[in-house]
Amino acid sequence: MTRAMALCTGLLACLPLAGLAQDGPSTDEPYGCRAYEYSAALPSVQGKDGVFFRTFADLRLQHPMDDRTIAQMGHLAKVLAENGTTLVYVTIPAKSQAMADYLPAHAADYGFDSGIAEDVYNDITSRLRSAGIVAPDMMAALQGASGNERAFFGADFHWTSEGARLGAMAIGEAIKADPAYADLTPQVFVSTPVGREVAFSGMRRTLQGFCTESLPPTETTVYKTEAVASADDAGGALDIFAGQSDTLSAVLVGTSFSDSPINNFGGFISEYTGLDLVNYAITGGNQYGAITSYLTSDEFKDQRPRFLIWENPIYNNLAQYGSAAMEELIAAAGGSCTVPLDVTQIDDTTVEAALDTLKIGPQDAIFADFGAEGARVADFVLTTTDGIDRHAKIERGARLRGTGNFYLGMGPYRHPGFASVRVSFDRPVTSDTSLTFCPTIKGDAS
Repeated sequence: MTRAMALCTGLLACLPLAGLAQDGPSTDEPYGCRAYEYSAALPSVQGKDGVFFRTFADLRLQHPMDDRTIAQMGHLAKVLAENGTTLVYVTIPAKSQAMADYLPAHAADYGFDSGIAEDVYNDITSRLRSAGIVAPDMMAALQGASGNERAFFGADFHWTSEGARLGAMAIGEAIKADPAYADLTPQVFVSTPVGREVAFSGMRRTLQGFCTESLPPTETTVYKTEAVASADDAGGALDIFAGQSDTLSAVLVGTSFSDSPINNFGGFISEYTGLDLVNYAITGGNQYGAITSYLTSDEFKDQRPRFLIWENPIYNNLAQYGSAAMEELIAAAGGSCTVPLDVTQIDDTTVEAALDTLKIGPQDAIFADFGAEGARVADFVLTTTDGIDRHAKIERGARLRGTGNFYLGMGPYRHPGFASVRVSFDRPVTSDTSLTFCPTIKGDAS
């Protein structure tokens, strides 16, 4: 048992212990900030050189990644690999894990221990690798930041372009070490600084309300990445996303860490891998927004990438919404939806199909295809052979892409027999609306 597992066996053992705070922050903090530590808006502590840490996300030690989630991640990776795609799962460390030297001594009053925090990160990434997932060590990479630019902004939880560059370098090393990389022909990409810009920061804006002096802006160096004809020919510059080929080398999905153009994360990944990259990240999409939008899209079905890079901060718990989200990803990635069902239209928005001739198990799925983009809700009703209705609803939020494709994993709906499935969408169905049965999805489903 690792040190992290021994000390983080329960929720109370791993959450910040605010009640232990005795003296509180010092009264000589820069920027004249007061009363922010226990604010309802954004409870934080201020460390060295005015660097702020969120007490819940950054000073916690419990970052869940339970065995069932690891098993599902391994299943997803194997299903993707069987269809030619290598999954690269990028765990962004908490700011406290990457910049422990900037923490105030007051962080110990919350029960924070930098050694345990590192153990927690290493435990998660090592278990991901044991499950067959490429998992680069982003924590060590970001801890290597030097010079005038920190890995993270002082008054924000996002990384600077330097942090993004260091992270991309670690991803590049991991991808180049993967056997699938040998099948690709890398290009040369060059990143050039083009000036300094200030990123929008909701966190800085909130903290500023507690400070009498202006906090340092969330400013970083901006880069532009271009492909060149060769290492010796910088005159043959090409747009990084220009052109289409038969092979889609790499796709990036993730959160605002990947979506923000100011940090050039996608460009740096191209620089350190030599691969063209398409960025489908979504700000505000949380754990599953970007990857669900992409794996349920027609673009993914039509052209699968060799490398799928999924970025997610360590504090975004993949098990927060149960197993359904991961089951949908596995079904969408598996390519096993090959048994079309005879569909009957019930009303303007509802279709139905019989299931009584099928033997349905927990590793199967049902694919509801609205027939076009735009639909965001699919309400399933599974009727058993003894007349019991089981309801399930899949809904895409406003930030997610309305692909019109919905995959219902059958894991939670175990029953000896199903008579029918009825699906209601949030808009009128057409002749292109269809339902398909997806037999047991390949990969290690044990």
